[in-house]
Amino acid sequence: MARILIAVDGSPASLRALGFGASLAAKLGVGIVLLHAMPPVVLPPDDGGPLAASELSHTLQAEGARLLAALGDKARSYGVPVETVLGMGDAASVIHERAEAPDIEMVVMGSRGQGAMARLLLGSVATQVVHRSSRPVVVVR
Repeated sequence: MARILIAVDGSPASLRALGFGASLAAKLGVGIVLLHAMPPVVLPPDDGGPLAASELSHTLQAEGARLLAALGDKARSYGVPVETVLGMGDAASVIHERAEAPDIEMVVMGSRGQGAMARLLLGSVATQVVHRSSRPVVVVR
């Protein structure tokens, strides 16, 4: 079954991307995959070590799961099948990897609205995904 991958992080831009992507999926009669990427937690040894990193990771995973549950409910209100995925790692890499799966036809994600200079200096997840993906990518402002 063809699906649209929608990357979400809870930001206003990603919420607009969710609305756009879910609406498009409903019109096309396809499902969606909601993906939230969580960076790995790495703490210096003097900040509590592995136990503190594990606790922080657990807390972030729980927050990610809550975000996906809430946004999954919102997406389902469009009448489309929804799968939620909590990915671990660099956001651009996690999105790109899932986007290359055979069931994904398109990627929809938000933009933080950074200017050209900020993108040049810092890079952005959306820019990286656009340049790496073999799928069409819609960036919603």
